[in-house]
Amino acid sequence: MSGKQLLSLAGEYAKSINLSLLTSPPPTTELSGHDVCYLGPNGEDDFRHVTYCKDLPDGQRAMVGSWYLHPERHVVEYIIYVAISCFLIRTILPTVSQYPKSHANNLHPPRVIKMITLIIYSCQLTYKINGYPGKLLFMGMPCNVLWTMWMILCFVPLSTQTMHIMYQLIIPYTSLAVVAVATPDTSDLAMWMEIPFFFFMHYALIGYVIYFLRCGRISVLPYGEDGIVSNFVKWWTLACAYFGLFYFGVATPLSLKLGLNLNYMLSPPPTPGDMVSGPNFRLQSTLCCAAAFFFVQFLVTAVEVFGRVVVRKESKKSV
Repeated sequence: MSGKQLLSLAGEYAKSINLSLLTSPPPTTELSGHDVCYLGPNGEDDFRHVTYCKDLPDGQRAMVGSWYLHPERHVVEYIIYVAISCFLIRTILPTVSQYPKSHANNLHPPRVIKMITLIIYSCQLTYKINGYPGKLLFMGMPCNVLWTMWMILCFVPLSTQTMHIMYQLIIPYTSLAVVAVATPDTSDLAMWMEIPFFFFMHYALIGYVIYFLRCGRISVLPYGEDGIVSNFVKWWTLACAYFGLFYFGVATPLSLKLGLNLNYMLSPPPTPGDMVSGPNFRLQSTLCCAAAFFFVQFLVTAVEVFGRVVVRKESKKSV
């Protein structure tokens, strides 16, 4: 069997995951009065089996999945992204700096952070559980994953090094909370106070990181023998690798199965001027996310280095 035939067979298998998806996303607003959002369970397109957009629960229409990308493209990108991500994680993770166990107490969130985290996470789950069918899947959106990470840090017993790794990943991932606030997509938020809560919980994610860095509980500077540049590159690469592994290896198959556009893995997000679009939109999105991770990691590193230089100068003056 040739490579082309094998890919075609893999594409057919991928397509069989969900035959009800359209070949492109439905319009975000009703155009015909009988716009279709899903075909029948076996791909039927007659009126007896399709699901009309107007019949969907509030908020779901904006997140309907589709075969915007050909199934074969999904297979190829799945293999490439998962393979590269696993290779990078396996190669780099054992070489990262070890957090000093003598400072382990710094990594444990204070009681007020635990209380706020529990309240926000409970509210988020409430909105998702009481929303349209499958909305709970959107706990897999990046900022909701960040809240899951904070919940784990607050309430799950972890080793010092595991907590250290999680904080180092949270720092660059917080860039996505900044993006969410700067370019919010609230199209599927239809419940009481859900939009104000959306902004509150994203600002809280940003505030958490600023607080932990400002108090010296966490740092992006190296512990041990690594230089600043080497340490920076390792954590930035790991952040990209874990992100790619989760969203291509886990989130995309779930999105296809449930027919929902989780983290815009099935079709592009609404951007001004369709900045991210076309068959390469996921590659474009990957580069944008990697750039956002880099920018925040670099900014925090620069601020910490500058702060240490200032402290040293002040110490010399006092002497």
